[in-house]
Amino acid sequence: MKKFLKQFIYGLLAFSILNVLIAVIYEYPTHQSVKNKTNRNYLKWEAIHQDENTFDLIIIGTSRTYASFNPVIIDSVLHTNAYNMATSAQDIAETYYSLEEIFEYQKPKYVVVDLFFETADESYDYYQTFSNSSFYNSSKRKFELIYDGYGTTGLLNYSIPIVKFKNYIKQDLIGIFSNNESLRKEDIWIKGYLYDTLTVSKAEISNFGAISNYQNSTFDKDRFTHYFDKIDVLVKANDAKLICVRTPYPPTRLKLTETDDEGNFFKNYTTKANVPYYDLNTFANDTYKYKDQDFADYHHPNYKGARKASLQLIEALKEANQNN
Repeated sequence: MKKFLKQFIYGLLAFSILNVLIAVIYEYPTHQSVKNKTNRNYLKWEAIHQDENTFDLIIIGTSRTYASFNPVIIDSVLHTNAYNMATSAQDIAETYYSLEEIFEYQKPKYVVVDLFFETADESYDYYQTFSNSSFYNSSKRKFELIYDGYGTTGLLNYSIPIVKFKNYIKQDLIGIFSNNESLRKEDIWIKGYLYDTLTVSKAEISNFGAISNYQNSTFDKDRFTHYFDKIDVLVKANDAKLICVRTPYPPTRLKLTETDDEGNFFKNYTTKANVPYYDLNTFANDTYKYKDQDFADYHHPNYKGARKASLQLIEALKEANQNN
């Protein structure tokens, strides 16, 4: 019994030390980036919190969103003051609680939400979620996102570094034995939008696959409908208009997609909810034709694709305003 207890204590001590080391390794760069004011999530929330009642158009979603919509282009035509509040791997629960936080400081007339299957996935990138929500001013809202959004698993991932960072630890270990380096540059940001100058390579294009469908994704319909309905109620309660979009994909991927489960689902659901929805893969596509070279990778537009997407969003907002 004593031997077992001793082994248990040593094991617990080793586990604790390991978690402290992982926390230091992976959290320290974040703390430094906040201190140096280079952390993108921190800067986005600083704009929301400090410039109260400034932005009349909020754009929100995942990295597909922050790579697609340039607020400066939109503002130059619509005379708005738009801000792109999209963040990496943003889950739909995260979108809802982020909008709650935003409405506490801003009074936008329009909220643009990007929809695709991975926004309501059965798997989550907790590190990205907590990185974003850590900059909420409301601790209560942060806890509600962690617990109500993800339950005890959320608390576990929030509390134990080795669990929270497991995907990044795995990537780093693989990277030790690989010579591949990321070519993606994320250093030009404009009002929350990533101005990406990278163009996808021919080799990458040749490896493109079809868009996610019901069979090859873990899209959770119930989770989506639960939080989408909450978002719809929240936006209306704050006298704003909700507009949904699906950001563009490279045309090669669209050609490989036999049945567009993603596009069909969101179109049908938003129609029933009476929420305007614009699929930028088809909306005004006689004017805005995408090429594979308008993308930085398999689903993030580069600055050329973002210009087209921003102009499409302008047309969508005009149309939605006329139908209001």
